[in-house]
Amino acid sequence: MSVLALVSNDQEAEPITRWGCRFAQALSTRLIVLCVVGRPDATPRKESSEEFASLEQAVMQAVVNVRRETSAQKAEPGTKAENETVSPEASEIPAVDIERLDRNGLDRKVVEVIAEQKAQCLLVGRYEKSRENDATLTLTNSLFSKAPCATILVRPGESESQKCSRILVPACGGPHSKVALELANVLRKSAQCEMTVLYVQSDGSDEALGVGERRLGGVLRSVGLHDEPEVEGRVVLANDVRSGITKVAEEGHDLLLVGASNVGMIRRTLFGTVPDRLLSGEDGMTVAVVRGGWSLIDRIKARVERWLNLTIPQLERTDRVALYERLEVGSKWNFDFMMLIALSTSIAAVGLLQDSAAVVIGAMLVAPLMSPLLGAGLALVQENLPFVLSAVRAIVSGFLFALLIGWIFGTIVPLAQLTPELAARGGPTILDLLIAFLSGVAAAHCTGRPNLSAALPGVAIAAALVPPIATTGIALAINEMEVARGAAILFGTNVVAIILGAAASFYAGGVRAKRESNAQRRWMKLALLSLVLIVAALSVPLASLLVSQPRRTAQPPEVSQSLRGGVEQFLKSEKPRRLLGVRHFYENGKEVVEVRLSAPNPPNQAWVQQLSKVVRAHASEAAVVRIKTELATEVILEGR
Repeated sequence: MSVLALVSNDQEAEPITRWGCRFAQALSTRLIVLCVVGRPDATPRKESSEEFASLEQAVMQAVVNVRRETSAQKAEPGTKAENETVSPEASEIPAVDIERLDRNGLDRKVVEVIAEQKAQCLLVGRYEKSRENDATLTLTNSLFSKAPCATILVRPGESESQKCSRILVPACGGPHSKVALELANVLRKSAQCEMTVLYVQSDGSDEALGVGERRLGGVLRSVGLHDEPEVEGRVVLANDVRSGITKVAEEGHDLLLVGASNVGMIRRTLFGTVPDRLLSGEDGMTVAVVRGGWSLIDRIKARVERWLNLTIPQLERTDRVALYERLEVGSKWNFDFMMLIALSTSIAAVGLLQDSAAVVIGAMLVAPLMSPLLGAGLALVQENLPFVLSAVRAIVSGFLFALLIGWIFGTIVPLAQLTPELAARGGPTILDLLIAFLSGVAAAHCTGRPNLSAALPGVAIAAALVPPIATTGIALAINEMEVARGAAILFGTNVVAIILGAAASFYAGGVRAKRESNAQRRWMKLALLSLVLIVAALSVPLASLLVSQPRRTAQPPEVSQSLRGGVEQFLKSEKPRRLLGVRHFYENGKEVVEVRLSAPNPPNQAWVQQLSKVVRAHASEAAVVRIKTELATEVILEGR
């Protein structure tokens, strides 16, 4: 285990080494100083050796100075070592190793050293934002993004001593803020200094102050600092975070330690949050940005996001705000939503009962369920739990209301047999899952870009939502449980796949969570993982149905007519048996012929075999013959 400090010039060798010694001392480990020499894409030269010698000398002088300061502090009146002679070697400053690194492939080499030395954290200097230091800035940005350990970017103040007597740590509750608090706490204990944990609340009311205190208390409890008397918790009311931090920093702090996750936050913190006057002079404050160690998943996620940012046009902030407002309004269960659900389900039910594809398509265009599904996808990538709950409430309420309307239509409208439109929604396959996912991607893409809104009606037609619900209600009313189950599965498949597709599209377009609240992150990750597992669970049976389903060849209409004619011809001599209807369809990958009869008594086995032969002669030998008989008794009363 070790602490790494990366220095590339004499200017930063002294302060970076000092802070590296302090962090290594606090973590009870050794310090390895990596001296960067040479120029990119250049062969090693004599000047590189001279440069390394100069850096090595500066680093060793910084170590000697820190040892002397530590020895002097131990010998101050009131300390345990007041009457002891403390040599530099006997001080608590850890062992310091110095290694040389060439600039060629520097970021890769540093990552290799981190893995080899099992580094706990890496300190990197960050001085200016001028164009003259573009190579240095690129290096620090790269390390901040790639280093697998905790990374601290330091902008030292002008103070020569770089003392550490007061530490200021802004707290926002995110994972990187937690890392900053933990590092500041171990540094506080080691240096025996004061520590202030700051929470900036934007609203200036008395209630806002109480809210800020509760949030700060939660942050302190999460890192075990709520019972530490040496740790001061402060809540400041300010218009923005920058002014709040500046207000407290002016009281005289030596180190400002901020947790952050991206390069933009680094730039704003190091060069924008703290005025230059607080970094200048003998009491100049040091500013540092901390990013927790990247896990493998975090590194993959960062690379994917960089690729998406370069490949896909990202939504501007105004577009994201407008998108949120549109979907937030459309994802609420209210009177308008209820009316559209009632109308679209009624239209779909009539179209299904009449076997009219055009009417069913019209119902798809009226249905409002796409908005809460897109809203749920947006809320997942934003990690907005209240928005997710609002969208889910609208989806569930809409489903139940539409199911009731479908059941009412199935009850009041007489239906001898299922129409092809109803039967078609009783056997979903993996293709329906794929269609729903692609529809979610397309709908989210078009919704986020108003100039593509003309394509939304087509997406609504592709992703059928209300017709499966209406089919479920009608099938339940007429006791067709298999069709009802299949239609319900189709609707559930569409819902899950559209939400995931919308979330993927919004994420690719630049809609991502900004604030990282631990509680909400856990809920959102759990919800997202649940949806993925549901899709995986549905994919297996849906794919098996598609694979097991026999290939259908194009058959002329005469085939079904000949089938019905053959059954009718067979029944002519079987009075009083009467034919009610014949259905020819596929169920669970098998060809099925269903014959519905009206008869005074159930048929015997021999008669069933005869009818089955007639049916298979007009269908196929592998067809499953299903005979349903409705018992009818004729009673004749004669008058006296």
